[in-house]
Amino acid sequence: MNRLTRLAVLLVATGLLLIPAKTFGPARAATSLGPFVSVSLVALHIGATERVVGFDFEVTSGRIAQITDIPIGWNISVDNDPSWNTKIHASLQVAAAALDDSFFKEFVVIEKELNAKSPFEIVGKVVVSTDFSKVREIQVGMKDFTIRDNAQFLKRHLSN
Repeated sequence: MNRLTRLAVLLVATGLLLIPAKTFGPARAATSLGPFVSVSLVALHIGATERVVGFDFEVTSGRIAQITDIPIGWNISVDNDPSWNTKIHASLQVAAAALDDSFFKEFVVIEKELNAKSPFEIVGKVVVSTDFSKVREIQVGMKDFTIRDNAQFLKRHLSN
């Protein structure tokens, strides 16, 4: 932090000077955020006795902003890479935590990258099983997802 910036921070902190934040660098205003979308996987066709035991998705030109409901007994990992190529991996820890396909209704909120060089895309797989010893992988792509614009999210954390 340079001397002028330190002085301004000190004066603002003591209430003696009110200077707009944009004076000291790029503002992180709400208008700079990308559009948020709610994602559902409605075209998932699983058998009557099959349950979801895991999933992996890759998002191009977007980041996971929120997972709407993390079930008990699941391990979910999100890699929101600075390149805006995001990965999410999920697996259950106990068989009793297996899910039905209703979990994927508006299960995640994604922020699309502004000025993306690559088109927004979601691809991946859902892992299902009937007996928890053998699994079946269902490949999914954009055609299988329903994207709802103007999604709301709970909170935004900005890094400095």
